[in-house]
Amino acid sequence: MSWWDLFRKSPTANDIRVQLKETEHGQKKMRRDLDIKEREKNAKISQAKTAKQDGKQELLRDLFRELRQMEIANGYLNKDLRRLSLEKVALTALARKLEMLERRKDRKSAQILLTSFQESAIRRKIDEGEVDDEAFNTLLEEILGDEELALTTERVKEDAGFADFEQALDKMMKAEAGAEDEELSQALDEVERAIKSERLADA
Repeated sequence: MSWWDLFRKSPTANDIRVQLKETEHGQKKMRRDLDIKEREKNAKISQAKTAKQDGKQELLRDLFRELRQMEIANGYLNKDLRRLSLEKVALTALARKLEMLERRKDRKSAQILLTSFQESAIRRKIDEGEVDDEAFNTLLEEILGDEELALTTERVKEDAGFADFEQALDKMMKAEAGAEDEELSQALDEVERAIKSERLADA
């Protein structure tokens, strides 16, 4: 059952719990995917270090572009994970309230709660996955109240930051050669920053 299918009828607390399990399963799968992508990124960084050492500038630039594309893909995965996290928060709170009303056999209040949820903007905001913490918290509090989550999304230019990336690789290799752990950690942070997407102003 999908998020939207759930509300084509008036769901029970049990229906919502079933959907919640599907959402949690989706979260676990997506986190595994992100772990795989992170390992692939680390492998590309190692290849970039070798290309830099060998003076293979074109290969180094290609690897940088691949890393940038991987960062974009990871951004989409993180956005989907954000959406699932928001969905989980909302469904957990809704199920809890419905269970309480079902125990009281208060069908009228349960229907009002479901109608309020269906007619609010919260489902659309969750699907977009870009609602900020304060807005999401306010929307959810208007219906039943719960915790907050966060997300940032970015778009990138293909080669922006390449010079910083190359310079950071130099620092990393020197730190590795000198076995300087603190400098190596700083250099790795600089490599990560160079790869990460630059936020662009909306057109």
